[in-house]
Amino acid sequence: MSPDLHGLHFVRGYILQMNEGNTTTMSDRRTAEQKLAALRELIAHARAMPMSASCVINRSEVLALIDDAIDGLPDEIADAQAVIDRSQSKIAEGASEASRIVREAQQHASDLAQRSEIVRVAEEVAAKIRAEAESEAAALRRETDAFIDSRMASFESVLHKTSSQVRTARSRLAERSGLDSEKTSASS
Repeated sequence: MSPDLHGLHFVRGYILQMNEGNTTTMSDRRTAEQKLAALRELIAHARAMPMSASCVINRSEVLALIDDAIDGLPDEIADAQAVIDRSQSKIAEGASEASRIVREAQQHASDLAQRSEIVRVAEEVAAKIRAEAESEAAALRRETDAFIDSRMASFESVLHKTSSQVRTARSRLAERSGLDSEKTSASS
């Protein structure tokens, strides 16, 4: 098959395919790129004019291919736009989710920092209260010990006086009654 006939046969087959019921699905549909490649193929295999860079092509076939490519562009652009829209929607969802996660993380960090600050302040206050309580307890202990010591000293003084008075009373009693001599003779 000559190059001219091959290109012509290719274009005619394509036109017949497009005219057969037009029931192609999106996956069966040829893209604008494929249509333009078919047009290029037609021109590349067209019969050359002798001694010229020109060629002979069937105008109606070329125009049909160009029109078909132009007609398919809005569908492809719409499909591409739908893909872009879905992508942008997913990006927006991802950005929204990322923003939400960052906000939650910042709130959590703030809560932890606040709790840490509250705990630190509470520990400082507790340490201060504990130190004051220990200081007060030590002062109260010293005061109590001083009070008890003074009472015991007073009691010791009273006991000493009482003991002295008891000794003196016994001694007088012994002198008066002679109890000491009886005690020594009773024990012998």
